[in-house]
Parts: sequence; structure tokens; C-alpha cells
Amino acid sequence: MNTTTVNNRREIPKTAQEINAVLTIAMREIITTIKVPTRIVTAIIWPIMFLWLMGGNLMQNMGTQVGYNFNQFMLTGMLINGMFMMIVVGITTLVEDRENDFTQEMFVAPVSRYSIIIGKIVGTSFTGFIEFLATIIVGLCMGISIEASQLLKLLAISPLICIAAGSLGVMIIGFIHNSSTAGLIVMTGSMLQMFLSGALIPINNTAGAISVFSHILPLTYCLDFARGIFYAGTSDYSKIVMYSPPVNFEIILTFTAVFFILGTISFVRSEKNR
Repeated sequence: MNTTTVNNRREIPKTAQEINAVLTIAMREIITTIKVPTRIVTAIIWPIMFLWLMGGNLMQNMGTQVGYNFNQFMLTGMLINGMFMMIVVGITTLVEDRENDFTQEMFVAPVSRYSIIIGKIVGTSFTGFIEFLATIIVGLCMGISIEASQLLKLLAISPLICIAAGSLGVMIIGFIHNSSTAGLIVMTGSMLQMFLSGALIPINNTAGAISVFSHILPLTYCLDFARGIFYAGTSDYSKIVMYSPPVNFEIILTFTAVFFILGTISFVRSEKNR
């Protein structure tokens, strides 16, 4: 009994230490975002460029031909796409932190490497939610309607989207050790995922090599999962959703776990070899 009591006393401080590490790193990211206006400006400009300008053009030319409310389709796509991409970009700043030796200071601390990565994901999610809010505002200004209940559904699943996006970012920084290269890969990947995952353009009837490539992209399943939740119980569900939410959920959990574990292991190993 005494041994058990001693062990519990040892575990509590360790748990508290890990939680403190997560919160500290998350707060650093939030403060950095607030102090660097370009991050917030980017989060606002993104939906204006792609939802209002490009999306508006698509609505005028093909919005009436798809057989469902194309405005809502685009809005849901850009809400998830914007949040997803902002978090991936935020996570990859760890490469820049590595070059500035900040990660070395973090990794000598007696905390789990996973706590450091989780703290980074939590912190960068702040920018993702700014993007989410900006997209909603742009959508409303464009006259796109969305019910409060549907918006709440998207917010309810947003933590899963944040973690999935964070895991992809961790996978990238685990194997890319140069900030310029990481930035190029993220930018190229962002464009590919936005156009080939169904964020703006439907991919239900896509075939051939493009279809194969679309189904390799992680964002495809995040978008389809979100739309499955959003359109559940509506007549448009079968026209828009490719896979049932449980199927998408399983796929998201699988690639999130694989990316997070492999990326973290590779990133930590690269830090030790410096």
C-alpha cells in the first residue's frame, strides 16, 4: 500500500509537468500569432481570395448545374480546408524553430516529445479558428446561408480536423529539415489538396489517375467526413458525400496516428543527431 501511494505521488507531478508543457508551448504559439499580424492577415485574406473571388466565379458558371446548393458546398469546403491548411503551415514553423535552436531548448526539458508536439498543435489551432471565423464572415457577406445547428456540427468535429492537420504537419517536419523546402512543400501541397480534395470543385465523378491521387490526399477524407456530418438527414447527402462518416472517421484516425507517430519519431531523432 505504501508503495502504491509513493508511485501515485510520483505520477501526479509528472502528469502536471506534461500538461504545463503543452499549455506553455500552446500559449507561446498564440502570443506569437497575436504579435505577428501577418499570420492573422493571411487567415483573413485566404477566404477572400478563394471563397469570394474564385468561389464566386465558380458559382456563377456552374453553381446552377450541380443539382444542390453549391454555395453551401463551397463554404463547408473552405471552412475545413482553411483550418486544415493553417494548422499544417503552423506546425511546419517547427523547422524554423529548429534552425533558430529553439527546439533544442525545448527538447532538453524533461517532458515528453509528444507533449511538445501536442502543444504546438493546440497553439496553431488558434490561427485555424481565426481562419474558420473569417471564412464564415466572408460567406455571410456573399449571401451564403448556413444554419446555426450545422455550424455547431462543424465546430464539434473541428478538434479532430485540427489533430489530423497537425499530424500531417508533423509528418512533413519529421523528414524535411530545411525551412525553405518545407515552405515550398506545404504551399504546393495546399494548392493540390484544395483543388483535388473537393474543397471547391466536386470530385464524386472524378475518374482515372486524378481520382487515385484525390483519394491519397488526407484532406479528402476530412472534407467528406465534415460534409457527411453537415448534410446528414438532408436530401443532398447522397449527391455530395462519398463515404459514410464512420468510414471517413476510421481513415482519419488511421492516417493521423501513423503520421503523428512516424513524424514525431523522425523529428526527435533529427534533433538528437544535431
